[in-house]
Amino acid sequence: MLHKLFHKNFLIILLVAMGVSACGYQPLHGNRKTAQNTKMKNELARIWINEIPDREGQQLHNELLNLFNVKGRPAHPKYKLKVSYNESTSGLGIGKDEFATRANMSVSATFHLSGAVTFSGVSQSVVTYNILTSPTGTEFAKRDARKRAIENVATDIHRRITVHLLSAKTEQ
Repeated sequence: MLHKLFHKNFLIILLVAMGVSACGYQPLHGNRKTAQNTKMKNELARIWINEIPDREGQQLHNELLNLFNVKGRPAHPKYKLKVSYNESTSGLGIGKDEFATRANMSVSATFHLSGAVTFSGVSQSVVTYNILTSPTGTEFAKRDARKRAIENVATDIHRRITVHLLSAKTEQ
């Protein structure tokens, strides 16, 4: 009896897996080597990313370069990406001594892609960090939070531009 039940469940799982694989389902994330994926990577590599002022802007610029221009800056860019960086911090979690023990850091970036296709948007990330009794410890926690927020914003900008370019290609 248990043997028949196992075979029945196995058969159902196998049929569902075959059905999903046959419907054209593709994972959103992953490194698939397809012609479309390679074309899109080449298209994204043709984006020139303008410099962003200040140290935090440089960090965001470098993250974007790592995502878009893996093989270096494009010699003949097809698009230009202009990004402005904004950051704010607010106290959170007030202790008995009426000093904040945690802080929210909000990082936002307004971006504008111009060229063969235009696209604009705002990407935002909010991260928290501990405010410690040690100023050095607090500074390291703040730097780590900023790094995480900048990575989130850069990934979001990259994803949104990729989706926009994919949809623009399918409309043509």
